[in-house]
Amino acid sequence: MCRLNQILMLKKIQIAFSSCRRESAKSWGYALRWSTRRFYYRFIKRYFSGNIFSDPTDQDREITVVIPAAEKDAPVLAHCLKSVKMMVRHRLSSILVVAPESELLKQISLEAGVTFIFEDEILPIPASELNCRGWLLQQFIKLNTAFHVSTKDYLVLDADTVFLKPQTFFCSGKTVLRYADQYELLYNRSLQMTLGHARRFPVSFVTHHMVLNVGRVKKLIGHIERQNKQPWYEYILGNIDEQHNHKISFSEYELYGNYIVTQPAWRRNFRVEYWHGQEACAEDVTRLKQILRGMDGKINTISFHQHTQ
Repeated sequence: MCRLNQILMLKKIQIAFSSCRRESAKSWGYALRWSTRRFYYRFIKRYFSGNIFSDPTDQDREITVVIPAAEKDAPVLAHCLKSVKMMVRHRLSSILVVAPESELLKQISLEAGVTFIFEDEILPIPASELNCRGWLLQQFIKLNTAFHVSTKDYLVLDADTVFLKPQTFFCSGKTVLRYADQYELLYNRSLQMTLGHARRFPVSFVTHHMVLNVGRVKKLIGHIERQNKQPWYEYILGNIDEQHNHKISFSEYELYGNYIVTQPAWRRNFRVEYWHGQEACAEDVTRLKQILRGMDGKINTISFHQHTQ
C-alpha cells in the first residue's frame, strides 16, 4: 500500500485536535461532549456493535445501483461493477454507470452487462451549464437520481470503490447508514449554509457508498430550495463551492446523513453502523489481488483514490 493511509492517519489526528480546539470556543464542556461522542463511534461502537443479519424480506428489497464515473476511474470501474454483482445481497433493478460521453466507459459497461447513461440525462441541467468540476457534478448526479429511478431506494457508489464481502443495506426493515472515522471541519460551514444548522453527527458519513431513499432525497432538495429560494444546485454552486477555494467543502454523503439524523421520526428507520472501509492510492489497483490476500476479513470496501478533478 502507498503512503496514503499514513497521511490520512496524520490528518485524522490533526482534525481531532483542531475540532476540539474549535469546539472549546463555545465551552470546554461542549468540546468534551463532542469528543466523547466521537470516541464512542470510532472505538466503542466500531468494535463492539453486533453483526448485521438481513432476513429474506430485507434481501428481497429492490434497489437501483448508480455509479457516477469519469475516464480516470476506468482502471477500477470493471472491478467495481463485478463486486456489485457478486456482493450486493438485494434484488437489483438495474446498475447504471452515469458519465460523460466516453467510448472507454461505454465499453466497460457493455462488457459488464450494465447500462451506460450520459450524465446530462440525470443532471438537473446539462453539465456545460453547471460549469463545475467533475467531482461536484458526480455529487449532483447522486442526488438528482432520485427523480429518475423507479425503486424506492438506490445505492450510490463511487466508481473507484470495490466491495470485498457480501453487502446488506437493510436490517429488520431499517436502512443501514454507514459512517467513517474522519471529521472534516470544512463540512460544518457547508451544512450550516445548506441545512440551516451545523452537523449533528460527531464523525463522517463519507464512506464512498450509501443507500439513499428517493422520498427523503426529494424532501432534502425541497428543504434546500424552500430555505434558499432558488434551485438547490444553483445555491450549492453559488454559495458553497464559490466561497471555498478548497473544493471538499461540500459532500452529498454528509448532507444526506446529517439530514437523516436530525429527523427523529426518520432516524428510527435507520441503523447507524461503522463502514469498515479501506483507502488506497489509484495505482494500487494493479496489485488488487495481492492486497486482498493480506487484508483484514472485516473490511467491507476498498477505494482507490485519484483526486484529479
